[in-house]
Amino acid sequence: MKKLKKNILFLLFAILVCITFFSVKKVVAISNEKTHFIYIDAGHGGFDGGATSLDKTIIEKDITLKVCLYLEAYFKKTGLKVKLTRSKDEALAKSKRDDILKRVSLINDSACDIYISIHANAYPSSSVKGAQTFYNKNLEDNLLLASKIMNYLYLVDSTNKRVPKDISGKYLLDNTQKVGCLVELGFLTNESDLEKLTDDEQLRKISLMIYLGILEYLEEKGS
Repeated sequence: MKKLKKNILFLLFAILVCITFFSVKKVVAISNEKTHFIYIDAGHGGFDGGATSLDKTIIEKDITLKVCLYLEAYFKKTGLKVKLTRSKDEALAKSKRDDILKRVSLINDSACDIYISIHANAYPSSSVKGAQTFYNKNLEDNLLLASKIMNYLYLVDSTNKRVPKDISGKYLLDNTQKVGCLVELGFLTNESDLEKLTDDEQLRKISLMIYLGILEYLEEKGS
């Protein structure tokens, strides 16, 4: 039974790769007139580890960086311009406040079309699970982007009932003047989510889903 399930999952992933190929062709066609620029923010880094697993051995900053590097590779293969707020384990400033200010400044001062901020969650109750996208309604297209990405994340976990959520009080989302959203990859405090987030193959799949969601957004906007 396990072997059958694994074969089915492999087949589904192969289908997703085919979808990726055709999606890439569409977006490349769009990009003939304009090279899209995506800014990718790897949450936390350096002295700021972010959330941790229950035993404190798995740290958010490491997971977010891995996903962002996978995303960078996907976008470069597509021929799109991509930039990361960080490409290694480092903070952007000496304090958390200045670090987040720097991230917002980098994105706002750039000519990026969209940005994506990658994070991982934690919660006192280990039963809480699931990836989720967050956005600020200050720009109409933020919801569209968050929804496109969320629709693909469901393919990684069909039991996930979470939906894109409008949220205020997140400095990055509140103050960034570009279209974008924040992706919480899952809960490091949940056994099922943690298993996915510590498996490189699963992380590549999650990254692929985020990538496909962004491509679909760009295709729909057609600009």
